[in-house]
Amino acid sequence: MPNGCFDVCTNPICGSPDELSILAPLIYDEIGINLCTTFAVGTDISTTYPTATNASVSVIDIAYTYGDENVEITQIAGRPNCYSVKLANLTVTFAVTLYDESCRALATLTPTAVYLPNSTTAATYDEDTNPTSVTLEIFAPYGVSYNSNNATPPVYTPALNSIGFLSSANVVTQGLNLYAIPKLLGLDTTDDEVTVGLTLILQSLYFCGYRVTSAGRISTPKGSIVSGEESDCIKFVCGNLLDRAIKPLDLSPPSCEGNLKKDCKKPCMNDCTDTLNTNSTACQSACNNGNSSQTSSGACTGPCNGIYSKTN
Repeated sequence: MPNGCFDVCTNPICGSPDELSILAPLIYDEIGINLCTTFAVGTDISTTYPTATNASVSVIDIAYTYGDENVEITQIAGRPNCYSVKLANLTVTFAVTLYDESCRALATLTPTAVYLPNSTTAATYDEDTNPTSVTLEIFAPYGVSYNSNNATPPVYTPALNSIGFLSSANVVTQGLNLYAIPKLLGLDTTDDEVTVGLTLILQSLYFCGYRVTSAGRISTPKGSIVSGEESDCIKFVCGNLLDRAIKPLDLSPPSCEGNLKKDCKKPCMNDCTDTLNTNSTACQSACNNGNSSQTSSGACTGPCNGIYSKTN
């Protein structure tokens, strides 16, 4: 560092670091199961979309409640780092897109189906492929997240976060997360039904700080909206994208750039030092050029080069 001092609070460092300090969502454990059922799409396909021959499916959301015959999360007695998670009565909303034989999209339907129904008389129940519930054990050493109610004081209960494709439910949270991957196994245009296999994945996840090797900043491709360069504004619009250049601090050894957050006064160039003869022409010149004065002993006082004070 110049003259042994560099204050990032007034002079932030630009460039790219060799290593990044990141806060990453890390999966500590996960387990998955496969389910399958057939359900109605809610539309007369043969009448409304007579040319439909194929379909694709994706999961929009998974809805559930907590309590008996629903989702239950329990810390295992005597094994505090693991939890028992009972999954039951999951209402899954799908996006089913219909295509004709030329693979042109005709429509997207949004049916719902209950996986792991809490009754053996439910339409989607099957002892082998879609039972009433499953119980999974998962390693969650830092615990789970919690729901709270409006009581006074509030009551907190263990929570399971559903990761879907709704704007209100498409993020991970610390603790337990659940998401689903579907596969269309059959399309029946006569009975207006689809058969969908569903992989449910339960995972424990926590945010942790880590150091990772940096390969540099992302170079974002730029699209052009005008042609020609006739003015400063057009040149800017046609030019490179703006980018932020200040690098994150390299906090750990050997750089320890966190120690740079100090208010330091940088000695000026050509200042008098202990090793310089204070009566020398160089010292006098430094004091004179800096509008400083020289004591009877020859030491510089007052501002050095109009910036900082220095006395030897």
